[in-house]
Parts: sequence; structure tokens; C-alpha cells
Amino acid sequence: MRHFLVTILVLISLCFCAQELQKPDEPEYDEQVSIQDSTDFYPKRFVPNPTVAALLSAAIPGAGQVYSRAWWHVPIFVASEGYCLWRAYDASTLADSLWDIRESLEPGSSEYSQAQTDFENATDDRNTYLWIFAGAKFLDIVDAYICAHLFDFDDRIDEPLSVNIIPLPDGVKLTLDIRF
Repeated sequence: MRHFLVTILVLISLCFCAQELQKPDEPEYDEQVSIQDSTDFYPKRFVPNPTVAALLSAAIPGAGQVYSRAWWHVPIFVASEGYCLWRAYDASTLADSLWDIRESLEPGSSEYSQAQTDFENATDDRNTYLWIFAGAKFLDIVDAYICAHLFDFDDRIDEPLSVNIIPLPDGVKLTLDIRF
């Protein structure tokens, strides 16, 4: 339990550190500031990096989703990956005990063949849950990457049309952005 709490604290601190790294440096004030340079004074919004999100999810289940602020995805991946690892461990422990039992029996007896069959079933269960875990881990990484890419999708889609006026030294630049 202690390792789990330490892992959560490290995950939270990584998320806050990643936010701090993405904040722009504030420019020094001088007397000659143009209108175009004045946009640098406004702090930029946090936008998660998809690569960082994928790497966090590769290391810790659900960490990339926490970084991308996809909160409801976190328990899904933590529970599914934890369940698969628990079942694989349980099947591996059963297989080890069945191997020990089989070694104590005489080959060719009915108990020996039953222990052999139970051992093979336990190892098959272990391998199946490890493959399911690998698939869940792959989906965890891909989901974190996609959640980071689509972080501000709702904000971008709400502005289908925007007109921008950009002052230039020799005039004004007018742009029209249409999102579809």
C-alpha cells in the first residue's frame, strides 16, 4: 500500500511539473512594445503533450489520462490492468503449486495425469491474462495519446468562424479562419 501511495504522489508531482514546464517565460518590460508583441504577456493555456501522455501511461496505468485530464478513463485502465495482473499472478501461483504436487506423484498414475492437466490449464490461464494485460496496456497508451491530442477539441470546434486583425508595421493583415 505504501508503494501505491508513493507512486500516486510521484504521478501528481509529474503532472504539476509538466504544467510548469509548458508555461511561457514572461518577457521583460520595455518602453517599445508593439501590439503584436503584447500577446506574449497573456499566459498560454496548458495543453498536454501527447508523447508525454503516452510515456506516462506506459510507465503507470492511467497516468497519461491524469496528465491529459481525462479523469473518467483512469479507473477503467487501472482496474482492467490491475485485474489482469492479479489473475495472471494467481494462475502462476496455482501453476507453481500444481507443479510441486505433480513432482511428488508417481508418473503414469491418474493423479499425476490430472495434476499435469491442471498445471497446463493454470499456465494457459496465466498466459491468457498476460496477453489481455498487454492489450489493455496498448489501449491505455493509445488512449492517453489520443486524449492529449483532443484535449482542447471542444474549444476549437465551438469557433467555426473567426476573423483576426493583425497590425503590421506597414499596414493591417486581415485573416478569416473557417473550421470544418
